[in-house]
Amino acid sequence: MSRSSRSLWAMGVLGAAIVCLAQPMSRGADLDFYRDIYPILRANCISCHNKTTTKSGLNMETPELMRKGGENGPGAIPGNSAESLVVQAAEHREDYVMPPKNNKSGAVNLTAGEIALLRTWIDQGAKHSVKQARQVVWQPLPPGVSPIYTVAMTRDGRFAACGRANQVFIYDLATRQFVTRLADQGGVAHRALVQSLAFSPDGARLASSSFREVKIWRQEKAGVATRESDPALGAAASALSRDGKQIVCADKQGALHILDAASGKVLKTIPDVDAAAIQLLSLSPDASMAAVYGADATLSVWRLKDEKRVGMQADIKGVRAMVWTSDGKSIAAAGEDKAVRVWALPAADKAEIGEPKELTGATGIVTVLEAMPNSDQVLAASEDGKVRLWSIAEGKVVREFNITGAISLAASRDGKQFAVGCTDGAVRVWGVEAGTQTIELRGDMESGKRMAALDWTAAAQGLDLAFQTKEVDRIGAENKALDELLKKANETIATVQKVLPEKEKAAQLATDQKAVAQKAADAAAAAIAGAPDGKPDTALEKQGKETQDKLMAATMAETSALAAVTASEHHAKDAEAEVEHITAAKTRNDSGIAAAKAAMAAAKEAQDKASAGLAAAKQVVAKGDVRPLAVAFSQNGQLLAAICSDGSQRVWAIASGIPIEETQLGAATTTASIATNADGGFVACNSAAATASTGTESHWVLERVLVAGKESPFADRVNAVRFSPDGKTLAVGGGEPSRSGDISLWDVASGKLMKTWPERHSDAVLSLDFSPDGKLLASGGADKIARVTEIASGKQVNVFEGHTHHVMGVAFRADGRVLATAGADGVVLIWDMITGERKKKIEGWSKEVTSLQYIGATPQIVTSAGDNLIRIVNDEGAEVRAIAKLPDFMQSAASTANASLVIGGGEDSFFRVWDGTNGKELAVFGAK
Repeated sequence: MSRSSRSLWAMGVLGAAIVCLAQPMSRGADLDFYRDIYPILRANCISCHNKTTTKSGLNMETPELMRKGGENGPGAIPGNSAESLVVQAAEHREDYVMPPKNNKSGAVNLTAGEIALLRTWIDQGAKHSVKQARQVVWQPLPPGVSPIYTVAMTRDGRFAACGRANQVFIYDLATRQFVTRLADQGGVAHRALVQSLAFSPDGARLASSSFREVKIWRQEKAGVATRESDPALGAAASALSRDGKQIVCADKQGALHILDAASGKVLKTIPDVDAAAIQLLSLSPDASMAAVYGADATLSVWRLKDEKRVGMQADIKGVRAMVWTSDGKSIAAAGEDKAVRVWALPAADKAEIGEPKELTGATGIVTVLEAMPNSDQVLAASEDGKVRLWSIAEGKVVREFNITGAISLAASRDGKQFAVGCTDGAVRVWGVEAGTQTIELRGDMESGKRMAALDWTAAAQGLDLAFQTKEVDRIGAENKALDELLKKANETIATVQKVLPEKEKAAQLATDQKAVAQKAADAAAAAIAGAPDGKPDTALEKQGKETQDKLMAATMAETSALAAVTASEHHAKDAEAEVEHITAAKTRNDSGIAAAKAAMAAAKEAQDKASAGLAAAKQVVAKGDVRPLAVAFSQNGQLLAAICSDGSQRVWAIASGIPIEETQLGAATTTASIATNADGGFVACNSAAATASTGTESHWVLERVLVAGKESPFADRVNAVRFSPDGKTLAVGGGEPSRSGDISLWDVASGKLMKTWPERHSDAVLSLDFSPDGKLLASGGADKIARVTEIASGKQVNVFEGHTHHVMGVAFRADGRVLATAGADGVVLIWDMITGERKKKIEGWSKEVTSLQYIGATPQIVTSAGDNLIRIVNDEGAEVRAIAKLPDFMQSAASTANASLVIGGGEDSFFRVWDGTNGKELAVFGAK
C-alpha cells in the first residue's frame, strides 16, 4: 500500500480511540465489543468508517466488518493484535504517524491503557457481541426551547395544528380560537421535539412524530341528539327555556304543556290558558312564567309552578312580537300600530297588568322584539327597514340601524353585538356601538362542501386543460420540425432521381471504356507473349505499358462511376427510409394531437360544467330560499346559530363566517326557539316541539402509538409523516443521520406495520408526499436526493438529483404530473413526472426553503423559508405573493385549497394565520 493511503486509513482508525478514556480491563472475562470497544470507535472513527462513508473501504461498525477490512487488508486479525492494522496505527509502528499534527479532528495520541484495551479484545478473538438497545435518559426541555418545526391543516381548513417544542396545539381556524393541547406522558404530546404533523384526509385523525416515536390522535366530536315531535301533543307554538332544559308549548285547544326538552316527556299541562288560538308565546328568563297572546287579542301571564294566571291585558290588537326584558320584570309587545308597549309586572297577582309604557317612533309595523342584556333596553325591527334600540326608561331610541327584511333578532351576552335574520336568508351581525355590520352569514356545510368540490374540479380541469394545450403546442412544434426534415428528405430523393440516370449512363460508358481498354491490353499482352524468343521489341513493350495504364485508368473511372451510382442509390434509400420514419412519427403525433384536443375539449366541458355548477350553487346561497326564524349567540360569543324555515339548525363561526355545524330538526316549521348550553353548543326546538341538541366543541384523544414488537421501530428522529389520499395508510420517514434514510408504511385502522424500506436514502428522510392516486410515494432526504417509490412493488421509479443540500420538502401537484422539491440550498425544483426531467429551477430565497405544498388543484405553491418569508410561487417560477417581514426563521407553512387561509410557524414559537389572497394577518397564537 502507498504511504499516503495507509496514513489516511490509519488516521481514521486511530481517531476514535484517542479522545475516549480507557476502560478498565477485565482479565477474568472476555471484553464485550459494544460495551467496551464500540464507545471508543464511535467517538471519532465511525463517522469516517461506516456504511455510507467508508474511507479506504473499511467499515468499523461491527467486529465482522473490522475483520473483513478494506483496501489495505483486515483491520483486526483475531488472536493477533500485533499484526492488526488498528493496533499498528494506534502504536505508530512502521511508517504510521497517526494522528498527524494539527489534524482537523483534534485527535491526540492514544494512551497506553486504551491501546491495551484494544489489544486485549483482538487477542481474545475480536468476537462479536449483541448490541444493546440504546437507552435514552429523558430530561425536561429548557423553558426557552419552544420552536415550531411543523404545522398542519385539515383539508377543509377548519382545524390547524402546530408542534411547539414537545407539545401539539390544536386551533379552530373558523373561530380563530385555541382549542386544546394534546397530552400523553407527563402532560405533553411527546418527550422530545415534535418534528412532523399530518391530518388525515377527513380531518378525523392527526399523526405526530418525534424522536423514535409516532402517535395517532383521534378527534371525538360532540354528539348531536335529536328528538322528533309527538303528534298527539298537537303543539302549534313552542318556546325553550334559556338553559335549553325545558320546552313550553301551546296546543290548538289553548293549553300549555311543559316538557322535558331531552326526553319530550310532558311534565305538566295547564289547560284553558286561552280558548282562542294561542298566537305568541314567550318565556321569562328564568322560565318560571310564560306570556301568552291569543287570537282574542288578550295578553296573559302565567306562573308555571302553580299554574296560575298572574295578570292579563285585554284588547291589545295586532300584536306581532312579544319578549320579556332581561331581568324578567317586564313584558314588551308590539305590532301593527307601530308602537312598542312595555308592561311592568305588578308585585302582587292582579287581574290586569296595568298601563304600559309606550315607545313610539317606528314608521312601520313592528315585527320582531329582542331583549338586550341591559334590562332597560329592547331591540325592535319594523317593516320600515329599521332596527331600533330603545331605552325603556327614557322612552326614546338610543340607536337606529338600517336593516331591511328582519324576521329574527338576538343580542350577544355582553350587549355589544346583535344578530338579525333576514328574509333573504342571511343572518347579519352588527356592532351596537359602531352601528355597522361586521359580517354576513349565509349557506350551510353541505352547500359549502359542494362548492369546494366544484371549485376543486374546475381548478383540476384547468390544470389538465393547460397541460393538454401545452401538449398540442409541443407536438405541433415537433411536427413543424418533422416537416422540415421531410422536406429535406423529399428534396434529396428528387435530386437523386434527377441525377441518377446521368450517373448510371456515365457508369455504363465507363464500363464500356474499360472493356475496350481491357481488350487492347489483352491484345498487347498476347503480342508480347508471341514475340520471337519471348523478347518483345521496345515498341511492343511500350505499347503493352500504355495499354495497361489505360486499363488501370478505365478501371478506376468505372469504380468511381459505379460508386457514384451506389452512393446516389443509398442516399435515395436513406431518404426514403427517413420519409417513412417521419411519416410514421407525424401519424403518431397527429394521433397525439387529436387525443390532446379531445382531452382539452373534455377538460373544458368538465371545467365549464363545474364552473356553472359553482355559480348556480353560489346563487342558491345568495338567494336564500330558507328563512332564519330564530337566531342565538353561543355563550362565548364566537358562534351563531339559526333555526331555519326548512327545519334545519345551522351554526356559523362569527370570526370567519364559515358554517361549522348543521342539524335537521324535522320538517319545515313556521316558528322556532333556540337556546345555548353550558358546553358551548345549542338546543333548538321547532313549533311542534321537536328538538335538536348540538355540541360544537371537539375533543382529541390518543388513539395509538406505532410500535413493532417491544422496541421502537424507528432508529432516530421521525422527520416526516403523511396520510395516504384514502386515509388508510400512514407513511413514516426518518433514519439515523448520515447513516440511513428509512421509510415505513402503517395501517391506520390497526396500527400494524405493512411495509418497510430501510435505507431508501443514504441519509435521514426529511419529507414525504403521496401522489394524488395514492400509487406513488415521494421522499426527500438529507442525502440531497428526492426519490419516488411505487408503493405496490417497492420499486424506485424516479431518482431526482439536483439539490446541493438537504431536500426539506416534496409535494405532488394535484394532477400527479409534476413534483416540487424544496431544498436547504435555497431553491425549489420542479420535476416532470412523465419525462423524469427537471422542468424549472425557482430561486429567490436567501436561506433554506423549509417546506412547500401545492395549493389545491392549482400550479401555485406555498413555501416557508429561513429568510423570514412565507412565499407563494407558481411552478413556472413567478411569485404570486410574499408575506414578508416575519420575525424569525419560518419552519413550516400550509394553505387551504383555495388559498383563503395560510398558516405558518417558526423559531419564534408563534403560530400565525393569514388571508392567503392578500397576505393580511388574521390571527397570532403564542404558547398557552
